[in-house]
Amino acid sequence: MFNKKPFFIATLIYASFASVLCASDFQTQREKADELRAKVVDYMRAAATVEWIPTADIPYWSPVHNFSFKKGETYYGIPYTQYSRNNNLASFKTQLKEIDGKTYYVGPSEFDSYWGSDCSASVSNAWKQADPNFPSLLTRRMIPDRPKEVVPVGEYALNYYDSTPLIVKENGLDVMKRAYAQLKPADAVVMHYDYDGHVMLILKNDPENERVFISDQTGLSNGVPKGKDGRSTFRVDCEYTYEQLFESRYIPIRLKFIDDLENEIPLFDGETLDGWDVCVRGEAVGSDSTGVFSVQDGTLRVSGQKYGGLATKESYSNYRLTVEFKWGDGTFGAREGKARDSGVLIHASGDQGAFGGVWMKSVEANLVEGGVGDFWIVGGDNDGVKGTCDVVEKNGMRIFNPKEGKPVEITSNGQGAFHWYGWSTNWQDVKGFHVPGSYEKPDDWNLLEIYAVGSEMQMYLNGKFVNRVYGLSLTNGKIQLQSEGAEIFFRRVSLRPWNEPLD
Repeated sequence: MFNKKPFFIATLIYASFASVLCASDFQTQREKADELRAKVVDYMRAAATVEWIPTADIPYWSPVHNFSFKKGETYYGIPYTQYSRNNNLASFKTQLKEIDGKTYYVGPSEFDSYWGSDCSASVSNAWKQADPNFPSLLTRRMIPDRPKEVVPVGEYALNYYDSTPLIVKENGLDVMKRAYAQLKPADAVVMHYDYDGHVMLILKNDPENERVFISDQTGLSNGVPKGKDGRSTFRVDCEYTYEQLFESRYIPIRLKFIDDLENEIPLFDGETLDGWDVCVRGEAVGSDSTGVFSVQDGTLRVSGQKYGGLATKESYSNYRLTVEFKWGDGTFGAREGKARDSGVLIHASGDQGAFGGVWMKSVEANLVEGGVGDFWIVGGDNDGVKGTCDVVEKNGMRIFNPKEGKPVEITSNGQGAFHWYGWSTNWQDVKGFHVPGSYEKPDDWNLLEIYAVGSEMQMYLNGKFVNRVYGLSLTNGKIQLQSEGAEIFFRRVSLRPWNEPLD
C-alpha cells in the first residue's frame, strides 16, 4: 500500500449513525450474524468429530514424529497434514466408504498425499460456512490488513506487524484482556511469528472468569495426537485463560463478513428510498416525475435518462462506505453511445443542485467504464473544495502512484481528475470500453469501498487498492448517487463507522 506502516486502532464509534437505522433492522442483522456464527461452530465440531478407520497404515506427514494412523483403528476429525491441507469436511467425506456399518478411509495413504487439513485451513473452511467467498488463508494472512477479510476484535494497536508477539507486547496485558473479553463464538485467536503460527476457533467465551473454550486442529504432543484420547488432531472445548492467550501471543480476530453484519448501517433498505432526497435537472428539488431513481426487485435503479442526484438526508464523517453496483444497458442524451458513467459523491455539502444544477459540492468517487476509481473535485473555482493526490503525469493526465507520485492539489472540477493508478492513457469515451487488467467487472456486480476518515479518502475496487486523496477541505457531509446518462443498479449502499487513522 504505502511506504509507511499505518497506526491501526481497532475501535468503533456508532453514536452519530444510530438515527438512520431502526431497531428492527439492527435486530435482523444481529439475528443473521448469530445464525452464521452457529453454522461456523457447528461445522468446526463436525469436522473435529467425523469418524474414520484407515484401510492401511498412514504415516504422519512429518516423519520426525514417527507416528502413523494405524490400519483398523478408529480416529476422529479430519487428519492433520501440511501437504493436502485444504480439504474440507465435504471433500474429506468423498474418501470415506461405509463397510459393514463402519466408516473407512479409502483415499491415498502416503505421508505426502493423504487427505487432510491444518489449523488455518480448518478455520478458513469453517468461516466459509458464513462467507463462501472467504479464501483459504495461512496464519500470517489472518493478521488483519486493509481491505480486511479478517478484522481485529477489541481496541488494540496492530501497527501492521507480521509478528503477533510484537503486537501483544506493545499493547500489554490489560488492553489484550479487554480485547479477549469481546470474543464471540466463531471468532478466532491467531498467533504468528517468522514461519510459525497457529489459529484457534472460539466456541465459547466466559468473560467473568476470563477464559475461552476453543476448537483447533493441531499436531502431535509426545508423538501422539493432542485430541480425544490420542485419536484426533482436533481439540474441542479446550480451555484457555486470557493470561494463557496473552502469554502464548494470540491476538483476537473476526470474520469481516460477520463483523459487517453486526456493525454496518444499510443506507438503502432494498425496498424504499426512505432516508434519501432526490434532485433531477429541470425539476423542483424532491420531484422525480419520470422515475429516474426507483426500487426494482430489491435494487436501486438509476435510469440515467435525466441528470440527477439522490442524496442521504443525514450527513456523516469517519466511515467506510460500501457500494455494490452493476451497469445497465442504456445510455442517453449527450452520453448516448459513450462510456457508461455515474458516481458516488462523498462529503456532499451545501444546496442540492449547487453544481451543474443537480449535484452538491463534494468529492466524487467516479464510476465510469475504464475509470472506476478516479477521484474528481465537484465544485467550481470559488467553491472552496480541494484535495491532493500523489500522481505521475502522462499525456497531461494525473495518475495516482503511491510510490513515485508527487503531490498535486486540485481546487475545481475543471482541472480534471486524479485517475486511479491503472488508468489507461488510451482510454476512449465509448460504451463498453474496458482496460485490460482492470479490476472492473463489466457485466457483473462490482464492490466499491471508500474509507473517508478525517481529511483523507482511500478507494478499493473489488478488494484492490486503487486511489487515495488527502488534504481535503471537506471532511463530512451527505452521500449522493449520480444519474449521469447511463443506467446503473445499486444493491448495497452501507456505512461502517471508521475511527482508525488511515496513515
